Amino acid sequence: MKLNRSRPKQRRSAFTLIEIMVATAVMIILVGLVIQITNEVLKVWNRSSGKLSANSEARLAMEFLTQDLETAVFRDNGMQWLRVEGPIDAGDDYADKTVALNLFAPALDRPKTDAAGGPIPGDICGIAYRLAFKEAYGGSDTKVYALYRNIVDSKTTFNQLMGSGNQETLTGGEWSEGTVTDESNYLVTNIVDFKVIVYYQSTPSDSSIVAEYNGAKSGNAWEITGNYIYGGNQFSGYDEEIPAQVKPLYADIMLTMITDEGLEILQNMAAGRSGTGYDDAKDVVRERGQKFIRRVQFAGQGF
Repeated sequence: MKLNRSRPKQRRSAFTLIEIMVATAVMIILVGLVIQITNEVLKVWNRSSGKLSANSEARLAMEFLTQDLETAVFRDNGMQWLRVEGPIDAGDDYADKTVALNLFAPALDRPKTDAAGGPIPGDICGIAYRLAFKEAYGGSDTKVYALYRNIVDSKTTFNQLMGSGNQETLTGGEWSEGTVTDESNYLVTNIVDFKVIVYYQSTPSDSSIVAEYNGAKSGNAWEITGNYIYGGNQFSGYDEEIPAQVKPLYADIMLTMITDEGLEILQNMAAGRSGTGYDDAKDVVRERGQKFIRRVQFAGQGF
């Protein structure tokens, strides 16, 4: 006899429509939170990486400036040996803010061989710095702030930049803006403010002279807040009663760097685009920039 055994029916379970809708809503909320958190993390990362990059650029520029100023050469022969061109404060328009620094120093990274491979004698070179807001390379339609550094080899410096007829004023030729800001002389980018303030030993008896210098007394030194020139027939471009050969004591180098994000905002403002969230370039620099300051002692004793 056969026994009929019937298998118990298996109960099938499934999600209801309401459960699916609730799960979907929860998933959407969780994904939204993850995306929001990720965006905030990326923003923090971008700000941090931008500041790290700015710090690296600032350190590089400071090292070159410190090296050149500490070894700057001075001679009391009526010729110009150091020229710092203002303005110290160029106003609100950062696009026109520029300071030029021209000097002579034994640059460690100077060219040591000529095009034929022969050695270049001497070590004193003409060195020029200039801040510019221009295209970083030929064919680019986007302007960037950058600091440029031009080194003239020691042989050309001796033959073409030094001596009577060349050294009365450090302008033109190898010192000109177009030459210094050639793309081959690019040093660092994202610098929106470059200042060199010179201090020199002086005790003028006529207070009106001090007023004309527009300076501020710091101990027994006077701070130059305009153009500063050592040598030649000018001194700070103000008054001939102060000797032209008063050697400077030290200088403050001030660099203001801005992040890539801040640079993009300034570029949009310069192009007249709206929606940047800023009305003044100074606000952009204040919020997205960082200032670096270093004091440098002049040690050059001539040659």
